[in-house]
Amino acid sequence: MTDRPESDPPEADVAAAELALGLLEGDDRAAALRRTLAEPAFAREVERWRAHLANLFAVIPEVSPPAELGERVIGGLDRPSDSAPASAGRWKAFSLISSLAAASLLGVLLIRPEPRAAPPPPAVAQPAPLVAAFTIEGKEAPVVAIYDSARATVRMPGPLLSPAGQSAQLWAIVGDAPPRPLGTFRSAGVDSVEADAPGAAPIAPGTTLAISIEPLGGSPTGLPTGPVVATATLARV
Repeated sequence: MTDRPESDPPEADVAAAELALGLLEGDDRAAALRRTLAEPAFAREVERWRAHLANLFAVIPEVSPPAELGERVIGGLDRPSDSAPASAGRWKAFSLISSLAAASLLGVLLIRPEPRAAPPPPAVAQPAPLVAAFTIEGKEAPVVAIYDSARATVRMPGPLLSPAGQSAQLWAIVGDAPPRPLGTFRSAGVDSVEADAPGAAPIAPGTTLAISIEPLGGSPTGLPTGPVVATATLARV
């Protein structure tokens, strides 16, 4: 047995579709069945159509026929027999065209590319940190403090010594404006201290930071009341 050559007429594909749809009857059906035994290519074509159509039929919901359908069928049996072949031919043609169109639509849906996911938004560059180098009494080298605008804190190496019952408080000074009170320093680990630096807007470069010794918990007046032990200017690195 040999495969069907490429020169076979296009009617071979139509016959395979008709056999898969169950539209062939009598001698036509017998001839098509013989071809499936004698022509492997034709048999594969029939199976290909059956696989496509099975996917379509699987999603068609079952519908109960209307009550008057039986009477209409019986009435159609009383019509002249010479009109039957033409009606059957038109029905077969319509069924075949509808099935081919549905199969084509299914093929389009199966090969349609998956939608591509939107690319992630570009990462927003974080601003460079601001630092200030404090010269503190008792420290041999300047102590570098880092201002974290995201957390609104100023962190520096510790410990920061203050007299018992008092607190070291941080201040921000811009130009000739009065000092703005920030937080008091607290332990932020074994070797560092931290103070809150809240505000409606982040502290800008060029701002002077000052540390004063205040009553426990901070200045009660909103201005420094004790000695200022260190100052430094914030700069971007």
